[in-house]
Amino acid sequence: MTRRWARVLTLGALLLAPRAARAQDTTQAVPPPPADTDTVPRALPVNGLLLRPQHLRYQMRIVTPDSSHVVGDRDVDVRQGTYGGFPAWVVAETRGGAVRSSDSLYLSYVDLRPLHWTSMIGGQARLALEFTADSVYGGTSGPTGARTIVLAHGRDLLAGAAMTDVAFELMPHTVGRVDSVSVLVIDLGASRVLPGAVSVDGEQDVETPTGRVHCWVVRLSTAEGDVQYWVSELDPTVVRTRQTLPGHPDSTFEETLLSRQ
Repeated sequence: MTRRWARVLTLGALLLAPRAARAQDTTQAVPPPPADTDTVPRALPVNGLLLRPQHLRYQMRIVTPDSSHVVGDRDVDVRQGTYGGFPAWVVAETRGGAVRSSDSLYLSYVDLRPLHWTSMIGGQARLALEFTADSVYGGTSGPTGARTIVLAHGRDLLAGAAMTDVAFELMPHTVGRVDSVSVLVIDLGASRVLPGAVSVDGEQDVETPTGRVHCWVVRLSTAEGDVQYWVSELDPTVVRTRQTLPGHPDSTFEETLLSRQ
């Protein structure tokens, strides 16, 4: 883990794996996108004015067919701040466990676009990125050395797991909806912006430590794999995520919401 920017990926604590397990029973197959895609509101950017300060705590687990192991906690703090003298949202994220990590991501206040991102994993690997309207630049450093990052991107960029969570809180969800996004993927060996798709597969009740929650089942997919998100319909919040472990198709990495303040 310390050799890869596993937490500096958009989709969670692991690299995107082969297709994650699909939600059962109440989920529905996703139809093809409508022919006239220009009439469908885009998923990104979203209305940042609808975001609210909050603190979220998740429990991380590795789940196999015959066991379930807690591997750490993930805390996400969303607060108001400034960047470059202008109002911004600050999303700070920490993960505890065998490999500790911390992220700070600044997002534009009005449309929640990435502005600045710093991250550290295990005290050895570091990331610093700046975002403009069409580019991202910065670098990584770690045990294998330093590397410069320069990439082009569009208006629909998802940068970091925490940004993905808050964006999914604010996106419009309807069963069968399909939209395109771009996904920033960074590790110590390579950096890329991948085309991705957001689909709403269905609805499902989810048991969490805070009670049963009725959710949208949302999937974020790229050529490198996909991740499921369960987004509560009432007072939208990501209450669970799931993705298959690379090389272990019967095992999943899952995060479940423990508390929200």
